[in-house]
Amino acid sequence: MSETPGEQSAIETPVRDAACLVVIDNSGSEPRLLMGRRHSDQVFLPNKWVFPGGRVEDEDRHLARIFSGTFSPDDLALEIKPFALAGIRELFEETGLLIAGSDALLDPSPVWQTFAAAGRIPAPEHLFPLARAITPPGRVRRYDTWFFIANADALSPERAATDGELLDLGWFTAAEAHQLDLPLITRLVLNDVASVIRSERPFYDTAASLPYYYSDGISFRRDLISCKVAPSMP
Repeated sequence: MSETPGEQSAIETPVRDAACLVVIDNSGSEPRLLMGRRHSDQVFLPNKWVFPGGRVEDEDRHLARIFSGTFSPDDLALEIKPFALAGIRELFEETGLLIAGSDALLDPSPVWQTFAAAGRIPAPEHLFPLARAITPPGRVRRYDTWFFIANADALSPERAATDGELLDLGWFTAAEAHQLDLPLITRLVLNDVASVIRSERPFYDTAASLPYYYSDGISFRRDLISCKVAPSMP
């Protein structure tokens, strides 16, 4: 049976690389997570509450190749390093918050110009891989997303203006976040975050065995993977 134009379009939707950053504030009586609501006019996930994040750009890949700083874990796969840098950049653009070292980012590419204007360099050693997810076929946008987790202690005290992409930025407990209008994958990753919080494990322990969400064409799966080897498509 031949495919309809709509079906063919859905199948051919390109999978773009993306990164999301889960920031946890442990300063209060209960951990809180930073989340924001997407605009109603956005094509992908309008009005949904999400963790800060966005697309991985070619400039993120270039920076990862020349970056002399450290990542976590030390043997993080080379292919995943651009995702960590993109997560820091997107966090800054969407929330004005910096995870950065004291040095300046020299000779920045265009997408890093705004970050570099703060006079700081990204500090990916504070990010720890948490999960990977690929948007199932048939969606208007598809992303291969790596989620990272970071402690709010890593945030620099200064804060810049945001790009306005996320509305109603706020800090929520896991229970409060579950009451928000969340995409399925955000809800699943939120469960993973809650598991990490309950276990009281150091973040670096989460890198040993990470959940990986994807569709195999028949069902939606949750496998376990390592962040120390090059990721593959299902």
